[in-house]
Amino acid sequence: MRQVKRVREVRRKAHSLGRSYERMDGEWSADELDLARCFREQWAEEQALVWAAHQLERWARRLAEERGEEPPPRDQVLANLRNALEHLDEAEFEGHHAVPGDESRSLKRLPGSQLRIATGNGLAFGLIDVSELEDRALGVVRAVEDELMEEAASWWAEMSSGR
Repeated sequence: MRQVKRVREVRRKAHSLGRSYERMDGEWSADELDLARCFREQWAEEQALVWAAHQLERWARRLAEERGEEPPPRDQVLANLRNALEHLDEAEFEGHHAVPGDESRSLKRLPGSQLRIATGNGLAFGLIDVSELEDRALGVVRAVEDELMEEAASWWAEMSSGR
């Protein structure tokens, strides 16, 4: 959830810098170096979000398995995106997209067999809805909190009845 916040902050910054660059507001306007720095920052934050969301999903599945519950379904696009980012060094690049190279199995599994490099369409890497990831994270956190509260209430009831 903290990573979602960071992604939103850097996206606001990118939007603001983009508007400043377009307006050329004198000496206080953004230049191409500002835009490039912000692009790299946004790329890194969105990549960290993909990794964090993928790990959260894996741990939520593990928790369900440990409890003997049905694990939540895997988000295959998220898993494939995480793998494609990890193996991006195997890609070829065409315009604003990474496309499969000779060894690039992960990219082939993405929708359209490509990864959007440019930012700005609202989805992380053109594939992942940040708000949806936030909702999933909140769901996991709330489920764990609810369980802990139930355990605490049971413990308190036990302690209170023993007096």
